Order: sequence, then C-alpha cells, then structure tokens
Amino acid sequence: MKKNVLLILVLTIITLQPAEAGNWMSKLPDNALVCMLSIPGTHDSGTGNGFEPDVEAYGERFARTQDLDIARQWKAGIRAFDLRPCSRGDYLHINHSVISTNVRFDEVLFMLRDLLIANPTEFAIIHMNHESDGDTERNYNDLAAGLLKDNRIKNYLANFNSTLSVKDVRGKILIISRDRYADEPVAGGFFSGWTGSDNWERQTSCRIRGKAGTEAACYVQDYWETHAPGTQQTKIDVIRRMLDFSTRHESTSRDNAVWYFNMASAYALVDTLLGKPFALSDGYRLNATNTNAAVIEYLKSHQAGPTGIVMVDYAGVNKSNGYKVRGKELVKAIIANNFRYLPKKQ
Repeated sequence: MKKNVLLILVLTIITLQPAEAGNWMSKLPDNALVCMLSIPGTHDSGTGNGFEPDVEAYGERFARTQDLDIARQWKAGIRAFDLRPCSRGDYLHINHSVISTNVRFDEVLFMLRDLLIANPTEFAIIHMNHESDGDTERNYNDLAAGLLKDNRIKNYLANFNSTLSVKDVRGKILIISRDRYADEPVAGGFFSGWTGSDNWERQTSCRIRGKAGTEAACYVQDYWETHAPGTQQTKIDVIRRMLDFSTRHESTSRDNAVWYFNMASAYALVDTLLGKPFALSDGYRLNATNTNAAVIEYLKSHQAGPTGIVMVDYAGVNKSNGYKVRGKELVKAIIANNFRYLPKKQ
C-alpha cells in the first residue's frame, strides 16, 4: 500500500511540474507593470520551425537561431517572439532575411490566440519587423493591417500604453512593430528610433507609440554584429550596461516609465552568401555561448530588478550543434528573476 501511495505522489508531481513551469505568468501580481517585468524572448523565433524545402540547406547554414519551434518555445516559458513577416501573394510569411521558414505569420497569431484561450492568465509580446528582403509583392502594409483587423484575432490584441499592467494584457497579444504599416497601429504600437548601435545615447532614444498619441520611452540594446575582433566583449558590456539601468530604475507612472528590449542575440561568424558576408547559424550559436552565460551570471551576482524583454538565440536548449548555449538555463533564470523583486500575488 505504501509503495502505491508513493507511486501516486511521484506521478502527481511529474504531471504538475510542466503545467506549473509553463504558466509562470499566472503567478504575477495583476498590478505589476509590464515594463517592470523580466520576460524571456526568442530572436527570429520562426527559424525554430525550420525552413521551406528549396532553401532548407541555406537556412540550416545561415539562418537558424532557434532549435525549438514556436509551440515548444511557449512550453519552455518564452513569452516574447521576434517575428519577421514578408508579403507573399495574399498572405504574410515568416522569413529570416531572404530565407523562408516553415511558418506563416497568421499561423503563429492563431496559435498564440489558442494558447491564450487555454491559458487566459498568460500573455504574449511580439516584436514585429517587416522582412522586406523576402517580399514577393508590394502589398505588405495592406496585408499587415488587414490581418490585425481580422475578426478571428482582433479581440485578442492589446493596445499599447506606457503603464500597461499585467491585468490589462492577460489573455492578449501585444504587437509592437518596427515598421509603420498604417498611419497609426491597428493594435499594439510602433517603435521609432530602433538601433543596432552600442552608443548609450542612441540606445536610450527609442520610443514606442500607441494609438491616439500614447507613447513611452524604450531603451534598446541590439548590437548585432559581433564577428570582428573585440566585438563579442563589446556585446557583453552593452548587455550588462542595459541591465545595470533596468534593474535599478523603477517605473511607476507615465512620466518615468521605460520599456526595455535587451537583445542577447547577435552573430559571431560570417561566410559569403549571394556575394556578400552573411551570418552563420553557428555564429549565432557562438554568440549565444558567450552572451547567454553573461546574462545568467549577471542575474546570479547582481541585485534583483527587471531585465525587460530579453531576446535570446537558442532559447530553451542548453546545447546546440556542439555549442553550450545554455538557453534553457537562461530562460529559467529570467523567469525566476521576477519573483526575486516583485511582491507576491495576493
């Protein structure tokens, strides 16, 4: 009898653990500001779904930044997704530069919608960037605006404002676009001033604008070229500098709210494609080996505070093609960081 009881207890624990890990946002207090959270995200999220057959070899060599598909990214606790749609006939496809993945933009939106219906205490953030290199038509703006107005998705989209709370966005998708597909966002917001510079003044000059003139400061670290000598260390330094600020600044009102996008992603190796230097998938792996470890160590050794949205290469896996990327460990560390400084949910 005792053995049977013990077996039931073990099976119960095994059954509960994945659900508890997957629904970490349910533990966040409703009144916490979204800009004061630590949210793990994936860079070029769609590459985890693989590539279309005619470009698969190029995709595996030059364009892969994730090993997990988007459904498994969600299961691993990822809640921010970097999606690069381009126009293809009458729909939007997800590309990484000229290389097409195996997933459409509307497929991802409907997948996230269904996950939120099943998990209404969660929410998702999408960094949306028009991948114009992959366009087959010049109708991107119409397709983007039309999709976000679609009755099947529009009620699951959040509007942006600087002091969005967790309660405001539970069960919704917040889309912030780097390209203006319309005069004002259909939902979510538009970035302005996004930069790949390592210069602090430029990194702190970004803004997010929502409907009717709502806006907020947004600090962006996206220094992405790390293949020249010394640039890997520069990347680590600028990640830490952003964390030094975000973990110490307390956003409390519209006047002092700051949103953060701290990109751990970059590429440390290049080769030639179509006659020009092009990032290698192993370059993203090499960079992840260094930057993911740097963020993990930072969170262990510094005071607790918001990381903002941290976009990661090879998130949710600790090894990829022989590289020790520590992406699973990093996602867990970012999630756990929330509960080191946020008040407990009442």
